[in-house]
Amino acid sequence: EKALIYQNGKLLFSRSLNQKKEIHIPSELGISVIEIDFGKARVKSDFSAKQYCVKQGWLKKSGDIAICAPTRISLRIAARAKVYDSLSY
Repeated sequence: EKALIYQNGKLLFSRSLNQKKEIHIPSELGISVIEIDFGKARVKSDFSAKQYCVKQGWLKKSGDIAICAPTRISLRIAARAKVYDSLSY
């Protein structure tokens, strides 16, 4: 499992979730902080006015995503196993 961190649609970092780490990402509005903590990741702080991506909280499952539109930063969890909402045949 990995935390994928994008800015302006480009992949900046791909980090394993099997660690404890903070990543500081500068943007035009200030510095955003992504926190990885053994199996989960979150946007710890951001300079967006409404803080939607911070309020998203911890991301744990493959496909979980937090998008910070004003700073153009996004955090996504990726894993080998796919998680589906539903299946149909």
